[in-house]
Amino acid sequence: MNLIRRMTMGVLSGNPKDQPMHYGEVFGLWSFLLAAKGSIAGFQTNFNHAGDADLKKLIEEAIQAL
Repeated sequence: MNLIRRMTMGVLSGNPKDQPMHYGEVFGLWSFLLAAKGSIAGFQTNFNHAGDADLKKLIEEAIQAL
């Protein structure tokens, strides 16, 4: 009950730090995370098939950047 009261008061108080995330913000965050994890999986596949040491180093740096 206290959690519901805090969330309701956060929405009505006007303080953005106390307000829950908007569903659009949540959707955007989940979409970004899904794309990032997909990119990592693709980079790992490319890393496993790469034969050049320099290329492997570049792919590994790209994975670490995400």
